[in-house]
Formats: sequence, structure tokens, C-alpha cells
Amino acid sequence: MHNFLNDPVDVVVTFSEQRVRPVRMRWDNREYNINNVHLIHTAKEGEKRIFYFSVSDQINAFKLKLDTNSLEWRLVEVYSD
Repeated sequence: MHNFLNDPVDVVVTFSEQRVRPVRMRWDNREYNINNVHLIHTAKEGEKRIFYFSVSDQINAFKLKLDTNSLEWRLVEVYSD
């Protein structure tokens, strides 16, 4: 199943070699450990720089959005069985 969302989420990240890597996400009162970061890309929304992270745990795939102005994380897509 593929769902488009725009839900706020809490994300724990690590910083290494000037890169940010999501490692855990809290969404809908559940914790998801992020095992893989598959793709990172950026986009512009007006003057804002947005980072998108395609990530997965052992069951689901997610697309996360980081607004660099507000430092707000959003879950924008979920792929699950």
C-alpha cells in the first residue's frame, strides 16, 4: 500500500562527515528504527531548501521531508504491505 501524507514526525539523526542521517522516527505514537537510507535529495520551495530522505525499516519504506528553515520533519509517503 502506498499512502501520501503530510504528518509531523519526530526524527533522531546522526551527523557524520557533514551529513545528516535519520536513525529513528516517531510517528502516530510508534517508534520506527531506520535501517537504511536509500536516497537523499534536495528541492526548493520558494526560498526554502528542503531535504527529502527515502528510508526504510525492516518492513516499511518512508519518505521524510526536512524543512531547513523551521527544522520541521514531515512524513510525506509510506509504502507498506
